Amino acid sequence: MRTLDGYFRERTRLWAAAGVWTGILLSAFNVYAAAVEFIPQYRFRNDFRLIYGAALAAWNNGYSHLYDLGAQRASTESLGPGIYWQPYLNPPPLAWLATPFLAFPFEVALLAWSASLVFAAWLAWRLAAPGPHLTRLAHLALFFGVFPTAFGLMVGQPVALVAAIVAVSWWLAEHRRPVLAGVVLSLIALKPQLALLVPLCLLVAGRRRMFLAWLGASALIGIVALLMLGGDGLQRYRDVLSLASQWAPTRSFAVAGPLGLGPQLYALEVVVVAVAALAAWQQRRGDVGRLYATGIVASLLFTPYVGFQDFAMLILASWLLIRSGVTSFQVALMVLGYALLELALVVQAVPILVAEGALLVSLAWPPHERKLIGSLRGQRSESAGVTR
Repeated sequence: MRTLDGYFRERTRLWAAAGVWTGILLSAFNVYAAAVEFIPQYRFRNDFRLIYGAALAAWNNGYSHLYDLGAQRASTESLGPGIYWQPYLNPPPLAWLATPFLAFPFEVALLAWSASLVFAAWLAWRLAAPGPHLTRLAHLALFFGVFPTAFGLMVGQPVALVAAIVAVSWWLAEHRRPVLAGVVLSLIALKPQLALLVPLCLLVAGRRRMFLAWLGASALIGIVALLMLGGDGLQRYRDVLSLASQWAPTRSFAVAGPLGLGPQLYALEVVVVAVAALAAWQQRRGDVGRLYATGIVASLLFTPYVGFQDFAMLILASWLLIRSGVTSFQVALMVLGYALLELALVVQAVPILVAEGALLVSLAWPPHERKLIGSLRGQRSESAGVTR
């Protein structure tokens, strides 16, 4: 009887071609949606206005006013008619990144920011997507076609930047540059909840040089942020985080949405961390990509702040898992998960969170009871030109 692995291997080009066409069709729909809904209102529906406005408020008033909501509002609304304000909730490094864009008029800066996000998404694919040429094209089309990725690019969310940072860090780890990989990983401070538990997985698995490099670089970023914010700015940041914890849009696609805030949420977060640590321990002698993937999946389950565009990180996690070998159950979860992500606005959070939880548990399954298929360890020659 032919194995599932054999069945799919015999039809690799067929599935890849189907993936390319599916991605193209989804991308065409996204372009249509953007042309109808977003491009006519691009200036005031793009979240970069909030990042730019916060950076402008800090530049004009001092960085202690980065989280001064009055200063944020005045700076954001000064960008032009129709541009409305919402609180800037991200950590200081994202505002630092946006500061050089202040040298340009907002319209020019917005286009440059959008181009940077598209490049970052392309870079994440270029480094991490597995398989031969046609399969990689399928991954590219499906990555840009799935709605969370497309929406994140449309509205200027920094998810693609974090995906590129994680992909670069993984690539450096694969090429035996653990210290540099850890330093690069510290840049997830732009939006840390998307990969917060990756360093924990690296530590549990014994990748101490990477962890210590991440810890040192992250500590430096934190010290600089504290010095720039000062006491008043830090208190304003705490107030903003308290506001964010009560704001429904930041919780609707996180476990805090269906569970609510309180002891039940904290208990589940403890379970997620424990399962992620167990998975990392099981993988301590395995592929480093599995550690990154485990950390991504666990982070999105752990954090109480998730927008559905953040689920684009799961595509990167899937690529890294495929590279290291996946079970037939995990393949089924990935296919189901992709469909759920495309329909995220319809199905809402619970089915996606259940699929994430199942994938995380599968990663913690004892290695001797897993039957991996599709490992790329024996196929390095096919992608050597991409990753070297």
